[in-house]
Amino acid sequence: MRRALRPLAAAMLLISVAARAEQVDLVCNAAENIALVRFSVRGESPPVFPRLPQKLDRGLSANAGMGRTDCTLADGTAIRVRGGEEQAFAYGEGGGDPPAFFSLWINQRKVFSRKVWKPGYSESFNNLPIYDGVVIASSRVTICATAEGKPQRCDSQPLDLAQAQVDRVEYGSAAQKPPVGHFSVIARGTDNQRFCKDYLNSLKPGIDEALSGQKTAFDINLDLLDTLPGGKEGPVRSGLLDLSPGAARRLMVWSGGDRYFDGTVIAVAPSALTTVAIVAAYPFDDIETWPTRGAPPGVTLVSGGQRQLYPSVSPRYVHLVPQRVAGALYFFAYPTNVKVRPTAALVKPLAEGGFATLCAFNRTEPHY
Repeated sequence: MRRALRPLAAAMLLISVAARAEQVDLVCNAAENIALVRFSVRGESPPVFPRLPQKLDRGLSANAGMGRTDCTLADGTAIRVRGGEEQAFAYGEGGGDPPAFFSLWINQRKVFSRKVWKPGYSESFNNLPIYDGVVIASSRVTICATAEGKPQRCDSQPLDLAQAQVDRVEYGSAAQKPPVGHFSVIARGTDNQRFCKDYLNSLKPGIDEALSGQKTAFDINLDLLDTLPGGKEGPVRSGLLDLSPGAARRLMVWSGGDRYFDGTVIAVAPSALTTVAIVAAYPFDDIETWPTRGAPPGVTLVSGGQRQLYPSVSPRYVHLVPQRVAGALYFFAYPTNVKVRPTAALVKPLAEGGFATLCAFNRTEPHY
């Protein structure tokens, strides 16, 4: 079994990252110059780790979990490990069970980078092995893994640190590295910098919550807009909102949350323009072409795939949240794929037409 995971129904695997139980742990016997990176998927507390042959790991796999990530052996060998996993999605087969990986540094040199130790749910049906542990000893690295229905297998390879480069990012000056989770503000001009920092500080409950789809104090209640008759494009809302006090515009909001359309597209139109005319101008089957289509007079399309906003990302995979900031209409934007940069942006539709991206925000992620 995939350490008791595979028998679960697919629906049970569509769980949040916060609820996941994968753990990467480091245990060391400094005196004997041996270390073990080990892996757990079961979810017990404390975690339960697979056992390795006593002769190989000298009993390290029998130790209780410590949550350790760094250690230094008696011979001066410094070891660091960091675990992570790919992005989870609430759709697709096993979308909530993505691959898990780890990175390993020895004497500041990266030995493994984002090496998958647990395949995702879909890949697991190829009967790929799951890592049980990685032993570092005597200038060798030994990987022990178990495939379903087969005995544990351990394969050794020489450790040639001379072939690995010192990781200047991981071991650079601490003063040059913002802490993980820190959001940096990118904006042109002093006034915009000040505005964007104030926005970030005033965003309640916070930008992390906004990126996870939670409502913030700035969000406009879209439930007050009219919902058009349902179609394959998912929810479409329409209503009048003030661009700024006294300047009403019609908003058309397309949104989706599945594999084909996991994002938002918004049309800002003159208040007199009918929803029928707007829908006719933007047929859903051609959503990829919307950013380059000729728009009806006075209509601004706000979406990904445009020069001002995630130009390399399809409009299907950028989220937009209408917000009211200091009385004006803005859109908080972020890509579905968390690897895309910037992490988020703040967009302002302009009175004369078009839109401008005033703020961009980058989150410092763990280094792998």
